Amino acid sequence: MDLLILYKEKLLLATIFLPLISALLAGFKATSKRSIALGYICSILISLSLVCAIALTLILICSDVGSFHVILWDFINTGQFQVSLSFMFDRINAVMIVVVTLVSAMVHFYSIGYMAHDKSFNRFFAYLGGFVFSMLLLVGGDNLLVLFIGWEGVGTCSYLLIGFWYDRKSANAASIEAFVMNRIADLGMLLGIFLVYYSLGSLNYSDIFTALATNPPSENIINWIAILLFIGAMGKSAQFPLHTWLANAMEGPTPVSALIHAATMVTAGVYLVIRLAPIYELAPHVAYFVAALGAFVAIFASLMAIVNKDLKRIIAYSTLSQLGYMFVAAGLGAYWIALFHLFTHAFFKSLLFLSAGNVMHAMNDKLDITKMGALKKPLKITMIFMAIGSLALCGIPPLAGYYSKDKILEVAFAQHEFVIYAVLLFGAACTAFYSFRLFFLVFFAPKAYEDSIHPHEASRVMIYAMTPLAILAVIAGMFHSSFESFLNAVLVPINIHIDNIYALIAITLLLVLISIALAWKMYAGGFRDSKNHNFLYKILINEYYIPKLYRILFVKPYAYLSEFLYHFIDMGFIDKIVDSIARLFLVLSYCLKPLQNGNLSSMLRLMSFGLVALLVITLVYFIAI
Repeated sequence: MDLLILYKEKLLLATIFLPLISALLAGFKATSKRSIALGYICSILISLSLVCAIALTLILICSDVGSFHVILWDFINTGQFQVSLSFMFDRINAVMIVVVTLVSAMVHFYSIGYMAHDKSFNRFFAYLGGFVFSMLLLVGGDNLLVLFIGWEGVGTCSYLLIGFWYDRKSANAASIEAFVMNRIADLGMLLGIFLVYYSLGSLNYSDIFTALATNPPSENIINWIAILLFIGAMGKSAQFPLHTWLANAMEGPTPVSALIHAATMVTAGVYLVIRLAPIYELAPHVAYFVAALGAFVAIFASLMAIVNKDLKRIIAYSTLSQLGYMFVAAGLGAYWIALFHLFTHAFFKSLLFLSAGNVMHAMNDKLDITKMGALKKPLKITMIFMAIGSLALCGIPPLAGYYSKDKILEVAFAQHEFVIYAVLLFGAACTAFYSFRLFFLVFFAPKAYEDSIHPHEASRVMIYAMTPLAILAVIAGMFHSSFESFLNAVLVPINIHIDNIYALIAITLLLVLISIALAWKMYAGGFRDSKNHNFLYKILINEYYIPKLYRILFVKPYAYLSEFLYHFIDMGFIDKIVDSIARLFLVLSYCLKPLQNGNLSSMLRLMSFGLVALLVITLVYFIAI
């Protein structure tokens, strides 16, 4: 342990920069022939990063080291504004760094099998390593500027990975939507960072928290800081109304969905609120709005998942819903519970996405769950993994989701937020229903796929990569007491006192079991499509018509404005000015052409004329003075 403490700074730098080395190695070979060996090298580098992260966490657990910082160099040093490229490791980001490196390592190994036949195999690992490095910058930085660099880095890598198959029009559209939606939100976040520096005089976390404790700005300024920073969190964590990009992001390869859109990047908004908890403690109205919006999104997304037929989109809506639960906990001041649900959710949700990847491989990349069925025999291991992930997501004891998600319900009830509690309870019932609707239609319903499809289990490397996630989806929640004591030293402790807590647990569990039974009754026998869909179904299947509304309100007017500016301003005005300048020089060239006719006598006459003119000008000048 003493040796680990001695080298803790080097371990932190290794944790952060090993993924960058992985990205650069794969990047140099991006256009070369597919190399499976390169995939293993990149996966081992990410695994070494995980080992370093675990070693650093053991230092925090087993020693008196509370946190430590590593300063590489001054990043900006102009006048009074000084900020360094520096990193920190404490109990909050220890959880995030372990989650990011662990899930990333498993996804890297899984991708070796999943992308084995893709011609851009090397390029995929370059993007994946770049994302992991950016995510570690985001959570490892000790100031808001380094966080923002990582924040933009994960956004860029997400754009590249969503649009990885750039020859598909749908993938291009989805990547652009994700990028633009996040840039809109990031403007709010950037304004919030400016306001933090203007009002508190620093971007360093420790300086910000000291200033808040000793000389806090006005309540109005604090509220605006909290609002603007949360706008950035809304975009990255796909909260309403900036949510539409997440489901469309499923156009990317499935390992991308497991890593970015389930376990890491989309939780960055939750991490931001937890990291800046002292700001939200001083802005209780904004914090309550965060909780209320989270509760709304929890049910808002669950209802869309109930009617959807797309395998990956259902899991994406589930992610959106669970992010809502995390924001409820953070908004109600239960920061450690929000981080705990983030921790457990990363394992069972990435497991679900990777299981979906196995199903896609077996079904020749088909995604319609109503055209699957009878896959329990050919995909027995995948079925077990998906069952574990679904049970954990539903909160069935003793799996991980039971310990984390139920605590959020308990917090809402204990704080007498009964409306939020009721919404979350209904959301839990919906989650159980759509999770097992998917499960039964894929594995237990009668065969509904074409005879030309021959389902097969995933390769060994894919199964081995999923196994640690399955184990953690089962056991991770059992460490909730240790997790609480680990974080209570740095986050505001919260006491949950409920007289009839077992009755509360029983109600939740009963509703979840009823929902699972209802899903079995309705879908185990196969999907029966009704031709006469009701009004509510049409609203949900069209995502509340929000994407269509956005196209009407924003996309089409912007397109018309772009067309107008192109034809009348760019081509009609600016382009004509540029062309006129070109024509002017063309006319001048024709006028001056006789001066360069190649005739020696003409040149001598012109030189003589020039010399006389110069002498006359000189003479006039001297007479004038």
